[in-house]
Amino acid sequence: MTHLSFFSACLPAVIGFCLLSPHAQSAEKDESRKWTATKMFEKKDTDMDGFLTFEEFKQGRNETFLQNAEKRFHALDTNQDNKVSLDELKAGWADMTRNKKK
Repeated sequence: MTHLSFFSACLPAVIGFCLLSPHAQSAEKDESRKWTATKMFEKKDTDMDGFLTFEEFKQGRNETFLQNAEKRFHALDTNQDNKVSLDELKAGWADMTRNKKK
């Protein structure tokens, strides 16, 4: 077997592996990995009552986040009922995550 025929025999396999790599996946898949208000809400609303309590909100967060967690929670809780709805979280998401649109 010559080098050229070996190369031509392996080329389809190499291309296939490249196309299956995580880096070659579509933007849609990368988009689904993005942390959104809805994904956070679904993960944090452990009792599935449609609201986040302060305890649910701070669950699993790092120490830096926890330093301002109460202030952030109250800023999101716009109707001051001591719980955050999905709509309230979506409304305050950009400020909370510093993903402000320019």
